Amino acid sequence: MPLDVMTLATQVRDMTKLAVDGSAERLVRRRKIQQLIDRHVGHEVHWNDAVILSERSVWLQATVVDAFDTIHDVPPIPPEYALVAADGSQLDVERHGMAICYLINIGRVFLRYGHTPMARLSAHPMLGFRDHELYINDGMRRIPVEGQLLNAKRDAAEGHALVGLVDEFIDHTVPSIALQDGTLVRWNLANSEDAVREELLTPYLEALSALQARRIPVASYISRPRSPEMMGMIRLMLCPDVDVSARKGAVCDKCSDVAAGRQPSCHVADDFADADVYADRLKDGQRGPLHVSLARANRDYYGEHEIHFFYMRVADEIARIEIPKWVATDNELLHRVHAIIYDQAMRGQGYPVALARAHEQAVVKASDRRVFLEMVEQSLIKNEAPALNSRKRSSKEFQAL
Repeated sequence: MPLDVMTLATQVRDMTKLAVDGSAERLVRRRKIQQLIDRHVGHEVHWNDAVILSERSVWLQATVVDAFDTIHDVPPIPPEYALVAADGSQLDVERHGMAICYLINIGRVFLRYGHTPMARLSAHPMLGFRDHELYINDGMRRIPVEGQLLNAKRDAAEGHALVGLVDEFIDHTVPSIALQDGTLVRWNLANSEDAVREELLTPYLEALSALQARRIPVASYISRPRSPEMMGMIRLMLCPDVDVSARKGAVCDKCSDVAAGRQPSCHVADDFADADVYADRLKDGQRGPLHVSLARANRDYYGEHEIHFFYMRVADEIARIEIPKWVATDNELLHRVHAIIYDQAMRGQGYPVALARAHEQAVVKASDRRVFLEMVEQSLIKNEAPALNSRKRSSKEFQAL
């Protein structure tokens, strides 16, 4: 049955009206947040302590390394520089397919600018079909590598692709960086079994260590970020229950506002992301203060690679840049990341060229998927291997005819 466009159009109009009606109210709340931040400049240690004391709050949180009003202009762009980038895509395990397997495709890019410009683009497919590739054994059971766990496996493959590109192309005669798309924090592994983290997080951290040993700063670029980690700290500034001197943090399920029948004081921050905080504070190319993510995976497992982040204005967008601690604490590497990523984004009309090219190499199109499935089917038939589609998939394919 086709999409009911008439019914949908009514809902779209309702959504538009809600957005328009709420825009003025959001502007007032955003100004309050900006004024709140300005009042607390110089009290960063106090609010970092409040964050640590409020681990039981339901909000994502981060601490701040610099002053709240820190602004850095974009450093001089190196006349010559090089970078490597990796991005990946995947075809997940298909229960209704003819064979139990997955496909990871890693796009690999090397770019060099200056007197001897160079570009190398490639893709590397990896088929997972062996038992140790499809499952993680924790001693009690076999855990399927699919969904979020397959995402984590792809992330590790991207990290090792960066190391391979550095060893193949970077000669260290010009400033260089390694770049990934998306977050460096493996949020989905925080509550995983030890065997899962050992299998999927350890290889990624090893890749970061390899880049550290080669002194190639690694960073990730997040376009249009919606993370509210800085907003978590701002909620504490609004909270009537926080008293750092008494070692008392916020406990959201015991909010005194709610207990008194009032709207929580932190509602001012509702629906805002960190990017909203910096939208009015940064000019093109500028970055704000460094923060440290308090994601459990980052805090408990990353060690010397503990992920820091900052926000940077790129034209009309606020981007989030994530870096390991060893980059954040080295001004030369930090300035290099800031300058090169900004230049890449300007060359790419608002998004880093290297990442755009890596994505193009990595993406598995619908036509590629069909070729892959036909290749699997023909190989199984040719070798007289048992291969049957499930009834569900056969039914879908029949209906598509």
